[in-house]
Amino acid sequence: MATFDFNSITKALNDPNRTTSGVDFSGKSLKLDSEQDAQPIVEAINKCPDLQYLTLTGNTLGVTAAQAIAKALEHHPELKVAKFSDMFTGRMKTEIPPALKALGDGMITAGARLQSLDLSDNAFGPIGVEGLAKLLESEVCSQLQELRLNNNGLGITGGKLLAKALSTNPRRLKVFVAGRNRLENDGAKALAAVFKNMGTLEEVAMPQNGIYHVGITALSDAFKQNPRLSTLNLNDNTIGPKGAAAIAQALPSLKNLKSINFGDCLLKSKGANALAKAFKDNTHVLETLDLSHNEIGRDACMGLVDSVAVGGLNKLTLAGNSLGGASNKKSIQDKLGARVELSDGEGGSDDEYVTDSDEDGSEEDDESDNDSGDETEINESADIVKDISLDSSGVEEIETDVGKFLREPTIENLNRLGANAADVIDTHLQSIKDTSDLIQAYVEATFCVSGLSDQNASAAEVARKMYPLLVKRAGQRHAAAWVLADTMLRGLGLIKSENKNYKIRWLIPPCFTCLGSVIELAYFPAALRDTLRFFIKSKLPLLPSETSEAVKKSTVLLVD
Repeated sequence: MATFDFNSITKALNDPNRTTSGVDFSGKSLKLDSEQDAQPIVEAINKCPDLQYLTLTGNTLGVTAAQAIAKALEHHPELKVAKFSDMFTGRMKTEIPPALKALGDGMITAGARLQSLDLSDNAFGPIGVEGLAKLLESEVCSQLQELRLNNNGLGITGGKLLAKALSTNPRRLKVFVAGRNRLENDGAKALAAVFKNMGTLEEVAMPQNGIYHVGITALSDAFKQNPRLSTLNLNDNTIGPKGAAAIAQALPSLKNLKSINFGDCLLKSKGANALAKAFKDNTHVLETLDLSHNEIGRDACMGLVDSVAVGGLNKLTLAGNSLGGASNKKSIQDKLGARVELSDGEGGSDDEYVTDSDEDGSEEDDESDNDSGDETEINESADIVKDISLDSSGVEEIETDVGKFLREPTIENLNRLGANAADVIDTHLQSIKDTSDLIQAYVEATFCVSGLSDQNASAAEVARKMYPLLVKRAGQRHAAAWVLADTMLRGLGLIKSENKNYKIRWLIPPCFTCLGSVIELAYFPAALRDTLRFFIKSKLPLLPSETSEAVKKSTVLLVD
């Protein structure tokens, strides 16, 4: 492997006379499956003597193509900017982690030091972070300043995995973007703990994440430790009055804050008043403030206007709140002129969106603000049906032998199914209409049998017969490949289920042994094989000892 003089590389990269160069394949809508498909990009990378940036946005990248591109990246330690947004359209989620890992490995081998990484608009979910973790934890990201993960479907689990990867080594991010990810409170709290130790953040954008005041409070506490923060976008989260109070407490520490977007955050009058007081009591360089559609009353709106009227504010957006009549609007316009936006269209709103109790400062729990609308209807429905009883005389709960085996997977219950147990199970499950339910049922049945395979030779044989049936039934359903991979990964304990009621009823070590006996057979999907191997290898050090031993004995599971 080549060695590099990193001091010389750093000096060259910081040369003020250096011109920007790189490779840009953005927006070409290329479908890159094979090494041959990736050849134009590989050739462009190889021909670029100073690859400062690589842009692959708007193409769709498979595992093999990613590996080819990664091989070319191994010779470019100068790479600084990786724009990989919208790069997996039409791909199975299970293809994305190996592809991301391959690209990351190429940069790690090269000894690159990224400054900007953009993976937005790739709906890879939590398992995508698994493929990204090694890169984020590596020295490649030791100088990372911008991380953009907008619209990735991370969820709470992905948010926690991301926080863990970023906390492995101190990171000094300036820009963090992660909108539309359903991080919720737990994901926000995990990331807040990381932000607290950074101290370098200048821009944070986390809109549309389902974060309530608990997560907002944690983030606000972290922002206090980032005094250079200049742009904050929490649009369309439920900040509420409690969250607004927490942010107001952080504002004295944020003297460089120029842009705030708290639109659609259910601040209400009490939250608006808390922010107004903080703006008035502390000197800020605020330039833009969006508080639109927050159910703020007319008096609180006037208070906000007064709090920011003196200063360098360029734009205040109050559209969608209760602004009062024409005289109120004229008063606001007189104070702020063209700097204020009062409506989405013409004229603004005269409606009072909050109750008198809200104006007086009373506050319900934030989470209940969105849940109470249908309560009356639900209670009325309950009154209608509560006195109805069904005549169940003469009706008995009938449980089939298959149902009993799947509920209690024992050798005795398997033997009840007879010599053709795989066919009996197959017949029983084929009637399931929903694709996800059907695939989950087949996977669980396969693992229920596989879990017994080390106890009984006939169980091992039934398990080997279940696998082709599983693959066949999944293949008969549209867009089922991702569901199959995801369900198998959960069943093998390689990823966590977000369903708290999910329960593994089978022994996992024999399942790996049985999987090893079929994974290279011709009917086994290649993409599924690659995905399973990727997760097995990456999770091996974390598996329980008995499971780890079973995997190591089935060496075929660890083949590259």
